[in-house]
Amino acid sequence: MRIEPGDSFWTKKAMFSNAERQYFETVRRRKNSLPDSTAPPKETVRAPNKAAPAKKAQKEKKTMAEMTPNKILYTLNSMNNMTMPPEMDPHLANLLERIMVGIESYMDRNPKYVLPQEMAAPGEGVAFVQPQELQTIKRTFSCSACCNRIVGTNVAKASAHLWEQHPNPNPNNQPVQPHQTKQEKKQAQVKARQHITVRLPKKARAMIVGEITNVFKDKYPIADKLKVIPEYDVIEQDLSKLLSPGFPKQPLRVYKFGSRITGIGNRSSDLDLFVDIGNTFHTFEHRASNATVAKLRAMKKFFCVSGDWRLINFIEQARVPIIKTCHLPTGIECDICLNSMGFCNTNLLKYIFESQPLTQYMCIYVKNWLERCKLTEQISTYSITLMVIYFLQLQALLPPIAMLQIEDAANQAVLVGPWVVNFAQKSFSELRLQQLQATVPVIKSFLRNFFAYFAKFDYEHFVVCPYIGQANVEIPKVERMLHARYSAYVAENPECSIQLKKPMVVQDPIQLNHNVTKAVTKYGLQTFVDYCQQTAELLEEPSTNWRQRCGY
Repeated sequence: MRIEPGDSFWTKKAMFSNAERQYFETVRRRKNSLPDSTAPPKETVRAPNKAAPAKKAQKEKKTMAEMTPNKILYTLNSMNNMTMPPEMDPHLANLLERIMVGIESYMDRNPKYVLPQEMAAPGEGVAFVQPQELQTIKRTFSCSACCNRIVGTNVAKASAHLWEQHPNPNPNNQPVQPHQTKQEKKQAQVKARQHITVRLPKKARAMIVGEITNVFKDKYPIADKLKVIPEYDVIEQDLSKLLSPGFPKQPLRVYKFGSRITGIGNRSSDLDLFVDIGNTFHTFEHRASNATVAKLRAMKKFFCVSGDWRLINFIEQARVPIIKTCHLPTGIECDICLNSMGFCNTNLLKYIFESQPLTQYMCIYVKNWLERCKLTEQISTYSITLMVIYFLQLQALLPPIAMLQIEDAANQAVLVGPWVVNFAQKSFSELRLQQLQATVPVIKSFLRNFFAYFAKFDYEHFVVCPYIGQANVEIPKVERMLHARYSAYVAENPECSIQLKKPMVVQDPIQLNHNVTKAVTKYGLQTFVDYCQQTAELLEEPSTNWRQRCGY
């Protein structure tokens, strides 16, 4: 099939084509028929016209007839009724006919191959290959059947390469790798990552090698101040005022929790809020029920129409669904949920931070370290806080959480579902524990030991378990060491047991069936371990050359 060159097209256009001339003549007639806007209007006396409807219909038909050539839209009926139908260039019609006849005659041959242009018959300017062979050519013209990279902007060279059956299949003497399945490729990538040490980000390295007092000089006063500020009362009042009309027959109460309330937050931290609608504080749901999700959806409508709140996101599919919103009068972003476990965990952390201030300083540091290392997507602030608590429990500076709950067993326990959420808030002198003074050398020493400990921790066989607070809590035995309430709950709900078959297991000390690091991947854990190892080395005694410590 062959296409004529461009200079052979429309050789007698002026003689055979009248469509363009008709169009411009129609436009000219309409322009001449328009009244002159500069001439003064003539006064006419309108006589009563009895045939007005008939004349109006004729006028509409005339207007439509004048508009039709301007639009160049024709139907079969209108073309039959027209006195001068539009003409088509015979050369254009002849060209289209020859193209269609060429395609039909070519397809009638039922071709299996189409050779390159230089080897094809005269007049055939296309080239096909077998479909199976064509699949081995990528869009970049790199042959996947051999190591040959075909350079060019058209498929002719690639077709010739396949027709010649891969000549010179390895021109650059590249190593030919055997074919691998997707699973084998994934396993190879995992093994390769294990031998790669990821370097600390520059921001994290700068914080570690700098003066530790600079971290707390700005962070600690802000974190301590944000525990109680007047804006929280305004948010609580506005939230109650917004949601109360939607639930008029149910009592409503707002509880604050999260990093801001515990004293390790910053100005960019959001405020976590638990809204108790209908006395649901003691109700526990491993995953949110349909009724809880429906209640959150009903709450979402109020935020959409409010002038004091701006809806940011509605995370419905999470284990604990939340509404992310911003309180416009104060500018504070809030995470609103219907689960009381976060509030109970906050009470425990507040007690620990007040009893052992070293814990609060360490958590502020590791929280900023986690953010600078960009690990917050897999390891949350709450997770790293539990790891700090577990490390200090091993140093006999914090009590096991189980001991606090056992001490409170004589009193009436407060339960959220099967979990005991209250504890004995005894002084450390009663618990026979030492309360350290949080000086810079002490904080730095414990931070160095913290990172060194978790850089060598055996995550494959042991659990980070603040509830028990002992070293070497083995993964296969941890469930037998928990409270009987856990065994009874899991016996009734087998699908709600703690997820132990994960690369990293950090157990929640109150909700015992929750692994707070279940989202951590193997590569994420390896990155965390590498960062801990490098941080521990950088926190050693400073050398004379700080650039040498940074690795520059």
